[in-house]
Amino acid sequence: MVQLSWTGLLAAIALFLSGCNGLSIGTPDSGLSEDLGPDPVAIATPEPPQIDQYDVVVYGDELPGICAAIWAKKTLGDEGRVVLVRPQEAEAMLGGLLTRGGLAYLDFDKTPRWYVQPFSECFLDFLEQANVGESCVHPVRADEGMRRMLAEAGVSLLSNARLDPVVTEGRIDYAEVVGQNKRIEAKSFIDTTQQAELAIAAGQPYYRGYESQDADLAQSTLGTSIVPIVEGLTIEELRQIEAQFHNDPNWVAEIEESIYGRNDAAGSQFWMSGFGFPLYQSYRDGYYFRSIAMGAAYHLDRNQPFSLQGFFWDKANVCELDTRSLSWNGFLFKYEVDTIREIEANDLQPTPDMMAELAEVEAWLREYSGNPEVEVILPPEIYVRHSVSVRDVVNPLSGQEIMAGGTPREESIATFSYDFDFRGGVDGLSMRVPPLPRYNFGIEHGLSRSIENLAIAGRSSGYEGIAVSVGRINTKNVYHGQGLGVAAAIAQQQEVPLNQITSRQVRDRWDQMTGRTTELRGRITADRNEYSQVR
Repeated sequence: MVQLSWTGLLAAIALFLSGCNGLSIGTPDSGLSEDLGPDPVAIATPEPPQIDQYDVVVYGDELPGICAAIWAKKTLGDEGRVVLVRPQEAEAMLGGLLTRGGLAYLDFDKTPRWYVQPFSECFLDFLEQANVGESCVHPVRADEGMRRMLAEAGVSLLSNARLDPVVTEGRIDYAEVVGQNKRIEAKSFIDTTQQAELAIAAGQPYYRGYESQDADLAQSTLGTSIVPIVEGLTIEELRQIEAQFHNDPNWVAEIEESIYGRNDAAGSQFWMSGFGFPLYQSYRDGYYFRSIAMGAAYHLDRNQPFSLQGFFWDKANVCELDTRSLSWNGFLFKYEVDTIREIEANDLQPTPDMMAELAEVEAWLREYSGNPEVEVILPPEIYVRHSVSVRDVVNPLSGQEIMAGGTPREESIATFSYDFDFRGGVDGLSMRVPPLPRYNFGIEHGLSRSIENLAIAGRSSGYEGIAVSVGRINTKNVYHGQGLGVAAAIAQQQEVPLNQITSRQVRDRWDQMTGRTTELRGRITADRNEYSQVR
């Protein structure tokens, strides 16, 4: 039956984490007497909070945050005081999306020779430390690798610490640790949580969904996923299941009828493209379903419409993690942004309808594989692709800029290339998808304009229009996080606010640190007039 967490995987790291102890807070006796009233001795001045001081605080343990913390420390040197803070318990795996969220299949930069650039150093270090075979990351090895990276860099790690920032005159003075008598002070704060938790708590304004593209799209965004591990199936057995639907003319006819009956001609042709192609091996350890046959057959069996509403079994990325252990990224759920925000507030736990649907998926895979031992194991967190994007940054990054090659070279730290990925569709957004972009970007879309010592890295940083469709890709945000870490260190060294640091300063510093010169290779990839409706 469907399991609610990766029990087996977490057990594998129990020994590694056995030395970590959680924090406990005692509750002293109140000293009240029923007959005599309060004891004067017991009524004392509240104990002053513990104050921990750092140069840089990174909040959130996504890989962009890991890299922000490490590169802040590398830039500051031995005397630098950098801490990575996260609300999760000490026993929880580090890495967010890549571990607790189950996103094993990595989306690599499509810029030629990205791997020789200074901005890719932290990402490459992660690939080595996590022992990535080629394209797929095992959650346990990723957790272990990130812990080593932080320890080797000399970055402190504070778990079980949700922060509540206190802002005075456009600056975070300190952050209260919720539920503890503790304050954290720092020159700079970098928020790398998936939903810009610290920034929004500090008062940073934000767009919901695709509101920045069209005010009517505030409740519309990309599909949300569960990325489970499927135990008990091999890649070859998946090929055999798929072949049942490819090789049976009756199945093919029913699938075609269901697709063409629910979609317009262009949409139907899109879904039927590649229909007859078998599961494709894209990397040594990674595979891709080019055909919708398996998902469409499931929807037929369940009498569900073939449409991007509710649950949708999409073409999938599959990682072969271990023998008979597959990570499967293709199960989509469409929700309005308000519902996604509720899921985020509930620590990214699956909804009852998600759990029920994945139980049906498990039963279906058991039936068509002939193996009653197949198990669909849910990860600790679900995968939200997008919910919000912060506003009021020094220089937002828009879809129009990305199609035109990105920010000017003088204002850039790196180049990135990946498709505009509208996974699951965006309700109400009707446009032809622009061609593959290759764009330059800087740190400025992650620098708060109104809170001088706050930066935001990740999918919720300052994207406008359709920019988040490509900007949300984790590899790009690792580059951005590395840059913001360097920027925070420079701000500390120069004794200026973080939002006064420029991309050129960051690029010059890491060129100096690595002994290499950053190549910026953004280029125009679309006619802006042809896509004039794009922001």
